[in-house]
Amino acid sequence: MASGKKKALSGKKKALVWVVIIIVAFVIGIFFAPLIRERAYKIKEWIVKPPILAPQTKIVKLYFALPQGEYLTAQQRKIFLPRSTNGKNKEMKIVLEELIKGPKKNKSKDLSLTIPPETKIRAVYTRDGTIYVDFSSSLKEKHPGGATGELLTIYSIVNTLLDNFPSYSRVQILIKGEPQATLAGHIDIRHPLSRNSDIISAHPPQSDQEARG
Repeated sequence: MASGKKKALSGKKKALVWVVIIIVAFVIGIFFAPLIRERAYKIKEWIVKPPILAPQTKIVKLYFALPQGEYLTAQQRKIFLPRSTNGKNKEMKIVLEELIKGPKKNKSKDLSLTIPPETKIRAVYTRDGTIYVDFSSSLKEKHPGGATGELLTIYSIVNTLLDNFPSYSRVQILIKGEPQATLAGHIDIRHPLSRNSDIISAHPPQSDQEARG
């Protein structure tokens, strides 16, 4: 009989121990659950979040005017390109922004810019083999004028884009989203334009320090 009581007491003690363990585990869970969830979220975020990729580099050809102001010649330049889903249109915009900056004077003192430096690129998109470039009004309003100057401006844009993106065959110049009759009263730009090799000088392309660095 005494032995039975001892066994009963022993069983109760074990049950009590398990109850205490469960209570302690429950309390610990209440206190540490938010921390565990936070850590789990950070691990998930680290796994799901794509890595940040370094920008790509590319050597491009930019067409600027020669000193005589009658022909274009190409200057090579290294540019940095972001890795984005809309990469091609963004790449075209970056190339044109480099063209607007003008030639690198430290290596090409005799070359001249062809686009007013106030000009902004509002948008670049493509359709049916044609590149559409939407410029701000400064391209027209700030243009110095003259038939030759107008020709150099137009084909520095067209040739730069088509040489660097050869899968396209024409360029449509827009200003504030609309086609224009001319830039300065001489050259018809109402329709897409093809590459003009006649305006390119036989002078060899020049490489600036960036292209070699």
